[in-house]
Amino acid sequence: MSSYAENNNQSINIVRQTQNVNTFTTPPKHNTTIQYYHSFTDVRTPFSNITNVINPLSNNRNDIISFDKYTTSKLANKRQYHVLSNEMTSKNASTVTTSSSSIKLNPGCHKLKMKTRHLSPITLIDLTEDVENIHQVNNENLIVGISNEYLDHGDQVVVCQTCRAKLWRNESIRGKEKGNTDYSLCCGYDKVQLPDLKNAPPTYERMFRNMDSKSKHFMKNIRRYNSMFSFTSMGGKIDSSINRGNAPYIFRLGGQNYHSIGSLLPAKGSEPKFSQLYIYDTDNEITNRQRCFRGEKDQSTSTDSDIIEDIKVMLDSNNVLVRSYRMVRDTFQKNPEVDMKLRLIGRREQDGRTYNLPTASEVAALIIGDISDSIEKRDIVVQTKNGCLQHISELHPSYLPLQYSLLFPYGDDGYSVDILHRGVSFTNNSKRAKCTMREYFAYRIQDRDHSFSLILNSRRLFQQFLVDAYTMMETERMYYISRQQHVLRCDSYENLRNQKAQGTTDISNVGQRVILPSSFTGGARYMLQNYLDAMSLCKWFGYPDFFITFTCNPKWPEIKRILHFNQKTGLIYYVGLPHSHICLFMHSDNKLPTVELIDPIISAEIPDRIEDPKLYSLVNEFMVHGPCGAENMNCPCMVDKKCSKNFPKQFSNHSSVDQNGFPLYRRRNDGHFVEKSGVRLDNRNVVPYNKYLLKRYQAYINIEWCNQGSSIKYLFKYINKGPDRATVAVVPTNNECENNDAVDEIAEYYDCRYLSACEASWRIFTYGVHCRYPYVVRLPFHLPNQQQIVYGEDDDIDDVLDKPSVAASKFTAWMERNAIDSEARKLTYVEFPTKFVWILNGRFWKRRKVGKAIGRIHSVSPKLGEAYFLRILLNKVKGPTSFDDIRTVNGQTHSSFRDACYALGLLDDDKEYIDVIKEASHSGSSFYLRFLFATLLMCNSMSKPEI
Repeated sequence: MSSYAENNNQSINIVRQTQNVNTFTTPPKHNTTIQYYHSFTDVRTPFSNITNVINPLSNNRNDIISFDKYTTSKLANKRQYHVLSNEMTSKNASTVTTSSSSIKLNPGCHKLKMKTRHLSPITLIDLTEDVENIHQVNNENLIVGISNEYLDHGDQVVVCQTCRAKLWRNESIRGKEKGNTDYSLCCGYDKVQLPDLKNAPPTYERMFRNMDSKSKHFMKNIRRYNSMFSFTSMGGKIDSSINRGNAPYIFRLGGQNYHSIGSLLPAKGSEPKFSQLYIYDTDNEITNRQRCFRGEKDQSTSTDSDIIEDIKVMLDSNNVLVRSYRMVRDTFQKNPEVDMKLRLIGRREQDGRTYNLPTASEVAALIIGDISDSIEKRDIVVQTKNGCLQHISELHPSYLPLQYSLLFPYGDDGYSVDILHRGVSFTNNSKRAKCTMREYFAYRIQDRDHSFSLILNSRRLFQQFLVDAYTMMETERMYYISRQQHVLRCDSYENLRNQKAQGTTDISNVGQRVILPSSFTGGARYMLQNYLDAMSLCKWFGYPDFFITFTCNPKWPEIKRILHFNQKTGLIYYVGLPHSHICLFMHSDNKLPTVELIDPIISAEIPDRIEDPKLYSLVNEFMVHGPCGAENMNCPCMVDKKCSKNFPKQFSNHSSVDQNGFPLYRRRNDGHFVEKSGVRLDNRNVVPYNKYLLKRYQAYINIEWCNQGSSIKYLFKYINKGPDRATVAVVPTNNECENNDAVDEIAEYYDCRYLSACEASWRIFTYGVHCRYPYVVRLPFHLPNQQQIVYGEDDDIDDVLDKPSVAASKFTAWMERNAIDSEARKLTYVEFPTKFVWILNGRFWKRRKVGKAIGRIHSVSPKLGEAYFLRILLNKVKGPTSFDDIRTVNGQTHSSFRDACYALGLLDDDKEYIDVIKEASHSGSSFYLRFLFATLLMCNSMSKPEI
């Protein structure tokens, strides 16, 4: 038995502790109100000062990922076990003695001895929440093939009292306010009020519900049929390369997304497209629409003329936008030479909280001749013939129904900026009186009690809708940032004072423009700051030990149960495959790479089919790579006729560590194998996994030992790389009327990133993108009166300089706190956040009472001179109350920070510069380190650069 699993300080432990006062296991009736009460038990381990992470994938808030001992629950038969590695001992066991042995590893390893461990057993916790129905649950588990260790999230048993959205328990308790029966995920605690979409025509709805051959064909090709009847074209570039193999379909879009609409009639010699198909040559409309997808080689994806006819008739009878275009057609048929324009109206007079089905006169208006002055900013005026595409504003109420005719069969309005929150009047002066675009989509994509949503049940089209929805939100945020480029400036406090002294009152041309900031989630600066924050944890706690990649399993029982009858294959499409990357830190006493450390945690072997059939089945399904190579050259991992993941590995009788510090997991040639696609695969093709995690979550969970500096930077950069990004620019639209040569960070962001439905839904529901513990406080600093000030171009210089917040900064507030607090004077600037917390609203520091945090001082280049030397001093000086204090050494105040560094002996030799390079090596790339060294040489800083 392994001594590692018996050491209180040396193992990963996942403990679930639950005390439920009320537990519901069946869906509530219509008027049932469900509330859950939890008591949280804190788990204290030697890792409490590093990480004590709430498990985000659990259906219980009391699931804690901590570093202690392995435990399991009471099983269905109520027997209690304490699990150590792969064996079980009695609960009363207190001391375990392992055989005394000495193991010699491969080059680069240490000679290690195993010791006797004293173990205090942990009280076991019952994971079974429904004792009355336990036998029924076990029977169901046997039917679907899951083990008792599996962590089941349950079903959507919570219904919001306000909007009737069906939620999982974890969704309902997220940010829940005590006593509320409405929730944040759906209606924002009763703030969001939107009218229900009108039920689709019964015949058309049956196309979504039925499972006959006609309906199956329609649902499989729903994106094609939607494109046929869409009024607008979609920007961006659809990435089809991701859908190789037999995995569920994923819709992924690259580049900037937008909706464009063409003229009423096609140019001479051109074929009609999109909205033009509703006007031009409608006698051959079905043929014209099918022509959009001619050349399809796969007959299963070809379109059906009967379905096209049915959709055409349905839209002609119900859709107000279609009727408006048919009205244009009738006018042209009467007078082909008329100069006519179609105005798509962007303003609604009715209350968007209760009304979303406009009439034809509210949607569109015909304009004969010149355009009048009544045209408003968001109105769309479609010309007869102009040869150019026109972008539609995301704020236009018809933005969505123009693109998704099949999801809005009546032409129902989409998002509008004039939708107020519940209970708010137009005369209300509330700061947040209107429904945001994110709140609108979070409300619309909820599955509600006793209702059928075309949007949620549109399969592949739903994925496109989600991506479109988030890009609408993102575009509006980008537009706001871009607009601020023209009105916001950034300059130092001292420069503004100098401008005032010179008599300058117009400061619109002073300062640099602000571009894509680090506060924008997903931007390059945002990702860089997160990477530096992650690396700062290593400076405090050492390198992480385990790197875990966790991928969603689309066959999870929770997913299967929620799928409607006969819709299992289809609805899995919109689930997608989200995944997470997790770095875990072990205690500092357990950083050596040993066999005892690796083998009980990480396995890279196929288990015995007889001894553990459940684990064998899970490894076979999730953790075996391939077949690839000569047996399958079309495998996605193949690059230049080689497996990019370096499978198959080599057989090895013992786990070891190579001379570069990388683990070589045990892969014995024991005869165990699995068979995939007629190919036998053995231990050489196993992806490293943890037995306990694999049984508990039943998904792809790769765990790697990573306690080496050479790989840490890559791991943190990988985690913080952001969404998928392209290496080349997206090809722009063929629109000769546009000419935009401007290149900025916003354009670069658009051109390089890809977005899938999984990420879009995650962001719509505002789930966290990055999580770390402890929290990292970023600490800016500046020279005297050099703090940065952001102001508007129309602001008066006196008003800017007179603001109380302008003269105060996080850095100067630190010195002010030192002047009044003796405890603060014991800390350096980087140590300060461990004991104090920054209050943004009041712009001051106060004593920290809860939570843990560490500090990270922004780095600067040696080229900045005094700022560089100031940063050196901030790592040494404790408790200064002014800039003069920082420059004071042994009672003498020096004239510069550089002189103070010399007086402290920091610059007498090259030690400080060596420390600078060492500090930069924690987060910087090899290119950056070479650049830094060259900069130090250019500044004549080092006395002996040759050493």
